[in-house]
Amino acid sequence: MSGGADQREQAAAGGGILQLAVHLLVALAVSLPLCLWLWPHLPVLHWPVLWGIGLDRLALLLVVLVVLFVLLRRFPVPAYGMVILALGVITVRSFRGDHSFRDLLVNSGAALAGLKQTTRGMPDELELHPFKGAEELRAAMDHRDPMVRTFAVRAATTWFSAEAEGSDRNLVQSFSIFKVINGAWTYVSDPLDAEYFASARESITLLAGDCDDHAVLMAASIKAIGGKVRLVRTTGHIYPELCVGNAQGMQRAAFLIRNVLFPGEARYADLHYHTDANGDCWINLDYTRRYPGGPVMNEKIIGILHV
Repeated sequence: MSGGADQREQAAAGGGILQLAVHLLVALAVSLPLCLWLWPHLPVLHWPVLWGIGLDRLALLLVVLVVLFVLLRRFPVPAYGMVILALGVITVRSFRGDHSFRDLLVNSGAALAGLKQTTRGMPDELELHPFKGAEELRAAMDHRDPMVRTFAVRAATTWFSAEAEGSDRNLVQSFSIFKVINGAWTYVSDPLDAEYFASARESITLLAGDCDDHAVLMAASIKAIGGKVRLVRTTGHIYPELCVGNAQGMQRAAFLIRNVLFPGEARYADLHYHTDANGDCWINLDYTRRYPGGPVMNEKIIGILHV
């Protein structure tokens, strides 16, 4: 009798461990897409970054994971009922073409990539007054010029053609423009006695110049294909930034940069961007970097030109 009781106790213990493992796996599978939805609605928390991971996002993921695990363990019937209902909704939407399981997996991958991001807060509004030469730079960005438009379209379709077929078309095509320009750009200084602003049309044939010439060509080309871009002026530098949308858009951009478009250059790299007062994220496209979001040469911002 004693041996039979021991076997039953061992079987019960093994079943309990298996049940806990199932609860943990289900909680983890639900936590990732749930956090993906929650992150964009959270206030910006300037928490430290540990090993490249934002502690605010990691903390939220752990809290959600623990809460879901407790619910699944204490109230398995209603909790699993909600999970089954959610899967049913996704299945129906998948058949309707609204949202598929593949989209869920891709977004979960973006959520994981979003854990490893560096957020740089925008400077105070007092620092964002128009800077010297801003209007000359605006005039140089002749994005309506047919020659500029032709260059932009060719550059937008040179790389990542397959990846540009989905909903990320404009973002992927903007990154293709970045790759074309930065892959060929040669730095050449201005004359000693004057600051020279080359037009985008002029820089197309040269693919050379200083930082403001690069920023003008990049901004004009991205604007010519419908992208949203701006120029950032620091104490000794000018560089372009591309708007990738809200926090969720930044997560998607980070996933594409690290895992799809620039894996060799940016797989484990921090991505640098600013978040403005409207919650839009702007990623760095500096000429000195081989991937979007690389560190900028000078971070002290004295002005921003929206184009």
